Amino acid sequence: MKAEFIQITLALMALVFGGAAEELLPKVAGVGFPVLMSATVFFAMRRSSLPMVLFAIAAGGMEDALCSLPLMTSVSFFLALAALARWSSFPHGALVMAYPLYQLWLWIWTGGANGGLYGRALVALPFGLATALATWAVLSWAERRAAVDEA
Repeated sequence: MKAEFIQITLALMALVFGGAAEELLPKVAGVGFPVLMSATVFFAMRRSSLPMVLFAIAAGGMEDALCSLPLMTSVSFFLALAALARWSSFPHGALVMAYPLYQLWLWIWTGGANGGLYGRALVALPFGLATALATWAVLSWAERRAAVDEA
């Protein structure tokens, strides 16, 4: 019971601080830092199926709400990304391409309302890589400090 409480608390903190970071960090060419997406991949690879799905739904819903996106736009992408990270033999290093693919996903579902796709995809690649590395480092540190695997 204590281990599950710690995991839920850590996931909620990741959602709150991830959403806040996405809003507060600067955006270049309309592209921000994908903190919630990186946290989704992190939890998909370290948790069982049910927490993975619940976190992907919550993070996608928060992303949709923060960006005023149509219903289920980010949720569907985050669920697919979490499933790919968890159950495929896809190399995990290739998941860096997830953020440029997310820009394509948004461009398709919003009718190109977010500007040029090519420029956004070029900016999204380094932003996605930097955010993934930073998010993984912070969440790994938080897991160690919270002693998630100890209980």
